[in-house]
Amino acid sequence: MGLGVALWFCPKPNSQIHDKLTTLSSSINTLFPGSPPKFEPHITITTNVSINLDDPSKTKDDVDKVLSACAVALQSLPKNHTNLVTIGNVNSQRKYFQKLYFEVVKDPNLVSFAQIMREVFVIAPADIEAENQKQNPQLYTTDNNGNMVRRRPSKKHSRESSQSTIKEFDTTEIRRRARYKAAEWAEKEYDPHISLVYSNIWPIDNALWLTIKTRISDYLGIEDVDAGNLHNHGLGWDSGVFKLVLCEGEVQDWIVLGSVDV
Repeated sequence: MGLGVALWFCPKPNSQIHDKLTTLSSSINTLFPGSPPKFEPHITITTNVSINLDDPSKTKDDVDKVLSACAVALQSLPKNHTNLVTIGNVNSQRKYFQKLYFEVVKDPNLVSFAQIMREVFVIAPADIEAENQKQNPQLYTTDNNGNMVRRRPSKKHSRESSQSTIKEFDTTEIRRRARYKAAEWAEKEYDPHISLVYSNIWPIDNALWLTIKTRISDYLGIEDVDAGNLHNHGLGWDSGVFKLVLCEGEVQDWIVLGSVDV
């Protein structure tokens, strides 16, 4: 599954942590072949956010709805943390988007927030849409990739829809199950992190690792990034910017659909 529309939480522009991460990422990028793409420092709250991308007016409404919910949900969290986002150890995976990254401490408030967003704007809409496909197949067609998609409005299909009964169904149980699915996702799958480089290089050899860790030490002013205690240095952010980003195609072609400062 692709990323679709992703919900990002970014440090505020011109903040110290934003500048440090941006400079560090740019510096480490030069160590990797092929000119890796540049991107804004962020953690991904969730991917595949339900946004109507076919109708521009509905796109804006959906984007505003999600971002407003972010601001409200954030305000409702307990104020028992210093930073919602706290930088942890540096790590690497085979995955392109997690080639080199900082782990992020799974603060209970951050996890709760991500769980809510996942439930309301990813799982529930997808499950309701799946049920609607079963109940009202006449509203859908198959695209060139074999995926079920809603029919585009036309006079012919408008007449057909008016002549056929559109079945209504209760979504209460679907939404209840979405809460459990989101809780399971938050516990087992949610992996908050701050990517530094996107690359296909694997594995990172020892010499490159040494250079990377030296630069991280220099830019963050921390002597031993191998000590496993980066989270104790208080690097991170609490206030920032939520952004909805359409992650289709090459990284440089990704589009910010909207943002809100919190």
